[in-house]
Amino acid sequence: MAYQPYYSVTDWQNLPSQKTAVNRTNLIHAENGIKEADNRIVQLDAKKAEQALVNTMVKDVSVDTNTGVLTIALLNGTTKTYDLDIEKVVVNFDITDDDKLVLTLADGTQKIIDLTRFVYSVDSTSTISMQIVDRTITARIIDGSVTMAKLDAAIQTEFRQYMLDTQSARDAALQYQLYAKRYTLGDPSFPGSEIDNAKYYYEQTKTDAQASSQNAQLAADSAAVSTTQAGIATTKAAAATSAANSTAADVLTTTNKANVAAASEQVATQKAAAAGVSQTAAAQSATEASNSALQAKRYAVGGVAPEDPEDNAKWYWQQTKSLKNQVDAAAKIVVPQFYIDFSTGKLMSDTEAKGMEFWIENGKFYGEVTA
Repeated sequence: MAYQPYYSVTDWQNLPSQKTAVNRTNLIHAENGIKEADNRIVQLDAKKAEQALVNTMVKDVSVDTNTGVLTIALLNGTTKTYDLDIEKVVVNFDITDDDKLVLTLADGTQKIIDLTRFVYSVDSTSTISMQIVDRTITARIIDGSVTMAKLDAAIQTEFRQYMLDTQSARDAALQYQLYAKRYTLGDPSFPGSEIDNAKYYYEQTKTDAQASSQNAQLAADSAAVSTTQAGIATTKAAAATSAANSTAADVLTTTNKANVAAASEQVATQKAAAAGVSQTAAAQSATEASNSALQAKRYAVGGVAPEDPEDNAKWYWQQTKSLKNQVDAAAKIVVPQFYIDFSTGKLMSDTEAKGMEFWIENGKFYGEVTA
């Protein structure tokens, strides 16, 4: 900070004037002025620059306008020069037809710059589509181009789990379909199933029903001998025919259930293929595939819904087998033809009754089915 004036001069007057007496007031005034001057001298000495430093300061600067060399003279008598290269200053420029910028320098030389280096360019890939519109660069992910490898590790793990769950559901549906086929038509994977399935029992029941009809006809022919026994045989034949029809209906139901199980397996397979599309779709596919597997299990062997014990391929197979056994029993019934031996007065027959027994009691003729 610059010093401000401090001391005011006293207008000393000679005798006989008494205005400026040499007294304490005027002497202290002079002393204060001397003290302030002393303080300022001390401060100036403390703040003054060292000679070594001052010698490095600039004394003079000159520029050669022809060469562009800047000469700096220091206080210690040395000089330093700096070449400003003004001959490299651009004095003119031009643009060629092939997009080249030509700069003409002060020394007459030229520098050529390719302007295409300043133009943005982008390349698209099979995954990312790049575009420049009004100097704005945009990038867009191409639909269906992101592979599993490009997804976050956590998402990859979740997707793979959905795929595994779906595949498990599909495998379960295939297994239940196989069981449905085994109980309906038989399958080489189950030894002995070719003679232990709904279709086989249906065909056997159909054959036995025909035999029962023939037996019923024989029984009808002997109606003249025993009307009661013919009625029993006719009733058994009708029951066998009804069992055969019921068996055929059950076989048709079983076949429909097997077809539904196969359709469920197809749905599970389709859901497994759809699991790789997106995370949400994969979760839904896994759930639907699991439901399809349960549905297939329900139609094949039951155990899923409360009404399953009597609404699946295995149950219909068991019912078919049971009806076949009943028809077999009816088919084995043989009603003999009776006649009276007039020489002995006894009731006789040409063949032995099978599955039935007959007797006369109190003058009445009786017959019943035996086990």
